[in-house]
Amino acid sequence: MFLVENVEDLLQLSHEYHVKQLIFDPSVKFLEDQPKTKENVMKILALAKLYNLEKVHQGCIDLLKNMRLESLSETVHLQDLDKEKIQYYLTQRIERLETILDEVYPQFFGLVVTLISLIHKSRNSFEVGLCYTHVDGLWGNFRRPVSYLQIRDCPECKIMLSQMVHQTRPRYRDDHHFDSNLFSVMQDFSKLKN
Repeated sequence: MFLVENVEDLLQLSHEYHVKQLIFDPSVKFLEDQPKTKENVMKILALAKLYNLEKVHQGCIDLLKNMRLESLSETVHLQDLDKEKIQYYLTQRIERLETILDEVYPQFFGLVVTLISLIHKSRNSFEVGLCYTHVDGLWGNFRRPVSYLQIRDCPECKIMLSQMVHQTRPRYRDDHHFDSNLFSVMQDFSKLKN
């Protein structure tokens, strides 16, 4: 039975005695399949670098780039690394966050636009005025194309969204709600996309 602690010795022996098929390949397969955790990732990463195991290396980097900065710092001991390695790990994390931002950005604004339409269609439960410049009064849908900048710079849209925020907040519990920070969140999203 393989253990991460034993694989290092097995890889070294197989490399030294050129026993690729019987020892090296199964050891590499074990490392590829081994779940990467905060506790074992740096040991596995070191083995991947030492033996040039690209698939194992990528599995470790995938775990590290999805960690919050505090966990990443604790796991890789950023304070002990040289600038080049720190830059590498932080760049991986930043690229991951930017990818997520690219996916979330249109979803977030799509949800806001859809919510306006839904609120308009259920007018019996809400008294929300519409921005007739950007919203079709009959259907309650935003006219196309509409952007964050149009919503942000339009006083009627701001009033409409403020009313929506005020009237929907009590319906949501915990962290799932719109609140008065909606406009700053929209603005921050927009800034990060530039």
